[in-house]
Amino acid sequence: MRIGMLVILLLLALPVSAGLQQLRFITEEYPPYNYSENGQLKGIAIELLEQAFAAEGLQLQPQQIELLPWARGYDTALSTANTVLFSTNRTAARETLFQWAGPISADRVVLMGRASRTLQIDSITELNASELQIVAIREDVGAQRLQELGVDPDRITLASNNTSALAMLEAGRVDLWAYGEDVAYWLMRSQGVDPSAFEAVYTLSETYLYFALNADTDPRLTEQLQQAIDRSRDLATQLRFLTEEYPPFNYLDEQQQVAGIATTRLRTMLKDTGLQAEFQLLPWARAYTEARLNENTCVYSTTRTPEREAEFHWLGPLHISQWGAFSLPEAGLQVTQLDQLDGLRIGSFREDAVGQYVAGLGHQLILATTDRENLTRLRNGLIDVWVTGVTHAQRIAADEQVSLTHLFTFNEVPLYLACHRDISPGLIQRMQHSLEQQDASLQHPYSSGAQES
Repeated sequence: MRIGMLVILLLLALPVSAGLQQLRFITEEYPPYNYSENGQLKGIAIELLEQAFAAEGLQLQPQQIELLPWARGYDTALSTANTVLFSTNRTAARETLFQWAGPISADRVVLMGRASRTLQIDSITELNASELQIVAIREDVGAQRLQELGVDPDRITLASNNTSALAMLEAGRVDLWAYGEDVAYWLMRSQGVDPSAFEAVYTLSETYLYFALNADTDPRLTEQLQQAIDRSRDLATQLRFLTEEYPPFNYLDEQQQVAGIATTRLRTMLKDTGLQAEFQLLPWARAYTEARLNENTCVYSTTRTPEREAEFHWLGPLHISQWGAFSLPEAGLQVTQLDQLDGLRIGSFREDAVGQYVAGLGHQLILATTDRENLTRLRNGLIDVWVTGVTHAQRIAADEQVSLTHLFTFNEVPLYLACHRDISPGLIQRMQHSLEQQDASLQHPYSSGAQES
């Protein structure tokens, strides 16, 4: 009996970090979080896991991670102790099924449809009353959310993986695809499908992605993994600066690097403060949500509104933006102010401050996923007027060799770097001081005549 008790005590005394190497990790093709490229697993979640192991003085072995179809991986993680499934949406329905470590990132699950159809869904009741057919992946959060929200099962087709689901959507066999927005667009680009041909028409959920551990896993291992993730983030001094395609402030240059006049100011700020930041260009709503939910993350170029004030630390201003209304010359519109837009189809995009301002004045908007899509919609006769940043619209139109009529300008606002509330006040002060020093060296900072969106 004493020998048995001694063995138990010795096992309990073993460092839990060693147990992390006994965990079995399962993932799927879900870029940019986890995916296979040239036989190697890559992605945001893979990097975070490697950093967590390194923070414990361990090395994550390639054989510890298996790439499986989602439904098979999900069932395995449910039934097998010491198994970890990622990247997994943490939802209310799944909360008690697993133990959780993370988060990895925020994730927005949507219904994707063809942009040319300009589908608009305002409720699940409206969806069920339609003839629209939806594809989802078995056991994926998209399929689970459809069930939880009460979507008619007769209009849902289950696919085995995301490639087949995309093929069904592209071929017109279904009208909508329930899936993660960023992952859907990534997959489209990798498959040679034009992402601008599709858009998010309804949001099913906005949640975090986590490492989901089997419920019977030793809780000490879950806690150790969580602490390792936290420690790896503490060791990382790098910030994330997220932005959108919004020339001339922020855009991808010919080398596919984030550039623009706002980006240049921020790179100068980083050099002055000795800080590091990863720059990433995303759809605006996604970039905005990431910065609101994730530590050490900032978004720019952001309009500072009363509704957004409490959500962020605000650094800047970076520049001034003028807002305007645009149409095609052949439309022959003769309008000079916003209250003359009644009865016209007005285009904007999700979470954009310009569109929110116009909607706040009582106008109905047709929302795109990205602002560049609105130029295409204008050319295709799907909208009559496009409201956006003045120089931004002119820059995109020049790139596409499209003539625009600038109907009128209706507002002028400063643009900021908006940072997550948990970034330390000392760090915020250092960055703000650098921006103010840059302003002091300018004769006319924030001049709106040449620098606006």
